[in-house]
Amino acid sequence: MVKHLLIRIEMDDYDRWLAAHYQHTEDRKSYGMMDGPVYRDIDNANAAMFHIRTENLERAMQWFRSDVFKEASHRATVRGREFYIADYGVATTTPVAAG
Repeated sequence: MVKHLLIRIEMDDYDRWLAAHYQHTEDRKSYGMMDGPVYRDIDNANAAMFHIRTENLERAMQWFRSDVFKEASHRATVRGREFYIADYGVATTTPVAAG
């Protein structure tokens, strides 16, 4: 079953973080992660939500404990990170009316 990992990241410099993030695309793939979109925070230009899909959550989480990841985070000026995990989502083809 595919797991969806959403990570909210705060950094000192968004552009620097984004460049470092894309430099490690192949590293994330080697840990079984498939990149999804990056959502930039409209209220904080130096924060973003990153969406990853994986079938093996434990393997994916090993990336976040690796020395390569830790060094990349340091170079990318990351100040904080929050993880959110979803097993599945509910898709809809029609808008949901507000009550």
